Amino acid sequence: MEAMMTGMINNIFFIIFPIIVYQMLATAGQRNFFVSHRVTMTVLFSISIILCMLFPYQFLTDQYIFDLRQVPMIVGALYGGPLVSAMLFLVSSVGRFFIGGDGMYIAILNQFAIAAGVPFLRPLYMRVKRLGKIVLVFSISIVSLLFNMFAGAYFFGDPLGDILGIWVMLMINQGTIIVLTALLIEHMQRQEYMYNSLLKHEKMETVSHFAAAVSHELRNPLQSIKGFIQLMKEYEYSREKQVEFHSLILKEINAAEDLIDDYLVYAKPTYGQLESIAASAEIQHVMKIMAPYANVKDVEMQITYMDEQAEILIDRQKFQQALVNIIRNGIEAMPDGGTLAVAVKTSPAKVWIEVTDEGIGMTKEEVKRLGEPYFSNKIKGTGLGMMVTYSIVSQMNGQIMVDSEKGKGTEFTLEFPNFSASPKK
Repeated sequence: MEAMMTGMINNIFFIIFPIIVYQMLATAGQRNFFVSHRVTMTVLFSISIILCMLFPYQFLTDQYIFDLRQVPMIVGALYGGPLVSAMLFLVSSVGRFFIGGDGMYIAILNQFAIAAGVPFLRPLYMRVKRLGKIVLVFSISIVSLLFNMFAGAYFFGDPLGDILGIWVMLMINQGTIIVLTALLIEHMQRQEYMYNSLLKHEKMETVSHFAAAVSHELRNPLQSIKGFIQLMKEYEYSREKQVEFHSLILKEINAAEDLIDDYLVYAKPTYGQLESIAASAEIQHVMKIMAPYANVKDVEMQITYMDEQAEILIDRQKFQQALVNIIRNGIEAMPDGGTLAVAVKTSPAKVWIEVTDEGIGMTKEEVKRLGEPYFSNKIKGTGLGMMVTYSIVSQMNGQIMVDSEKGKGTEFTLEFPNFSASPKK
């Protein structure tokens, strides 16, 4: 009994393990999971068949040597179709021929019947629900073993009454295992379907956020432009007033173009030539640009630490855009003024750019949502600036870490590979 149980467990392992391997190796997001790679399926089930035949086990008595090769054959035919079924028949027939022994021709004939007949049931199998699949695979397994039982009784003269109990146990054994195998595959397919549905839902949600943000942000400049045009159409204005209106219209058009450019940066990031740049020089340049805005907001900007040797591989213009967004947010987070500190630190592998403010801070939930479309702590904000910033930094092989506490300020840390420590070509 112990030897029988060990052999049965081995055969079950030979069947289940290739299916698990397939799930690990198959590309996520397949529309027809487990059916999309018939070559892989054929190879894995062929391995199962060969191993089951090489390591059979005695079932109840010494006269019956049994294995579970029919399970991968039937399942492969149902999920793979005629071509997979034919290849599995070829593998099993060659293997059974080399093993030899009594009942070889009966076994090969039975395998041919499975390979030829089961693919015709595939459309029905794919159409029915889970209970229907269970009944179908169990029935195919029973019919296959009944064929073996009657053929064995006819050719070897064994009385059916003496062997019926053993064959009933065989049918229950193999039928249970093939049902469990089919349920495992169906579970994998269901999980993949749910994964694909989730991806689709997330994409649709992102598109919805984008549409809402675009309509909200573009409506303001378009309404202004529309208003100025209507005024110029209905009233006669002096040349000086018309020039003023033209300037305002151009300003609103430029604002709309900048908004569209920001969305394009996020949706389809395009960069110029990446170059090795001293981080200190770029940061000092951005701080000069932002100095007038900081003065208006009564914010003092200072450099607390600067490693002059730090080099990063970036697109200069996009890096400046990302840094401007972070510094501007830090300044706006201090409505009553304060200090914004910038530091550049290095290790042999990394460069860290730290931007720290003394502003209103954020909760942990708000920090987690930074960079999401249409999320902002500002009353009139859309979160577009931070969304673009996260995209830029990510595309330059960097990452953003945020440490914040409500009422105590926020620290943004931009981490990049240390290009000064990399081997130069």
